Amino acid sequence: MTTTSPARTTAPRPAAPPNGGGLPGALAAEWTKLWGLRSTWTCAAAALLVTAATAGYTASALDRGGHAEAMTANGLFPTVVMLSQFGVVALAALVITGEYATGAIRSTLGAVPRRGRVLAAKTAVTGAAAFALGCGAGAVADLAALAVYGDRMIIEAAPLAHAVLGTGYYTAAIALFTLGLGAVLRGTAGAVSAAIGVLIGVPFVVMMVGDPDLADIAAYLPADAGMALMTGITEPYGWPTAAALLTGWAAATLAAGYAALRWRDA
Repeated sequence: MTTTSPARTTAPRPAAPPNGGGLPGALAAEWTKLWGLRSTWTCAAAALLVTAATAGYTASALDRGGHAEAMTANGLFPTVVMLSQFGVVALAALVITGEYATGAIRSTLGAVPRRGRVLAAKTAVTGAAAFALGCGAGAVADLAALAVYGDRMIIEAAPLAHAVLGTGYYTAAIALFTLGLGAVLRGTAGAVSAAIGVLIGVPFVVMMVGDPDLADIAAYLPADAGMALMTGITEPYGWPTAAALLTGWAAATLAAGYAALRWRDA
């Protein structure tokens, strides 16, 4: 007499949760989305064109007025980025607020469920793009000044580094600052308005009021830190402190943005 044992059955393994291809996949997706938008190219082109126009006009006005017999590589900063930074702010805000406006954020979070990974990818891609754009803007401004001053243009390593790399770092910092605001506010108008208010509005009000105590506080806002980074001035602090301040401002809004993205529904 023979007996047969029942066939063993193996319980199916639960499907692994989707991870969106990990961080490399999230980075690739955000890079593709960023440069696939017409608004990205429009904002970048507007920033570069406004930088060139402002630098050329300012250099010509100084030259005609006899206010500067020679021009250093960082002599026009941060005046030349006062207007062009609007394009960077708009670009950074749209990286995340555009997805909330169209509802595409649900698809993004469906593909990459880990919200910290989504924000990290957006941060890396936006920061890299803004840094490159800022360096390009610094170079364009120097070329515009060179076209006006010619042989009278003083090209030295330190001023050139502040003009190009310093502008790149400032541009990246305000882009990430705006990205964090966009994650919190989820609206393009609100994020852009808040960023411009901190970058330009508050310093302008402080200047109009003329209170020395307020001026001392305002010196640690992103705009003044950017001035130290782009020009190399040492009062009230030098460029290392300026870079740390800009990093802190960006980190603060990104942390708030992560909290909002983590705990609020899309």
